[in-house]
Amino acid sequence: MLAAFLVLFPPQTCDVTYVRHAETVANATGRYNSRTLNVFSELGNQQVKALTDRLVAGKPFDTILVSPSERALRTIGPYLRATGQKAIVWPLLYECCTGRRKGAVATRFGYSGKVSIPPGLGGLFTTIPGSDRLPNSPTYGAGLAQVAECLRVFRAKYAKGRVLVVGHSGHGGHFWYGLTGKRRQVKNAQEMTTTLR
Repeated sequence: MLAAFLVLFPPQTCDVTYVRHAETVANATGRYNSRTLNVFSELGNQQVKALTDRLVAGKPFDTILVSPSERALRTIGPYLRATGQKAIVWPLLYECCTGRRKGAVATRFGYSGKVSIPPGLGGLFTTIPGSDRLPNSPTYGAGLAQVAECLRVFRAKYAKGRVLVVGHSGHGGHFWYGLTGKRRQVKNAQEMTTTLR
């Protein structure tokens, strides 16, 4: 009886591909400021092209979720143009909790300004009304709370079919660990994949 049920209604799976944004000038130089944070290095530009080519050659995604950071939006923009798809700008993917701190616990986070799409990327992204404010996670504990909420909403709302998530290193490492139970180094413009059952 159970076997027949599983044939008619197989367990739902979710294939998740996580990608960190391409290398920025800030990543390459270690100098983080408004002029370097969202500008790709020469290697970063090459990474965007190579990532786009790999993703175009693969199967399409059912859902694409992207951090509101300009560097994340610009990393996936060429793929969206090439395939005619739209991505959801999901503020809970916003970078937080960089580095690792032993013994840190989740506290609380809030929200601040509204998401804005940079010039030249219009029509590629959509925002969800009521979910279009940037998280404000000024402490490591607040960042952990943001990631926990991100994981909760992801499992409840987005964990079905093929999902592409475009984000960052700090948040991404915690997000990946929450999904898989495994620690991974989150490299610029390199896909990490897993299947959730």
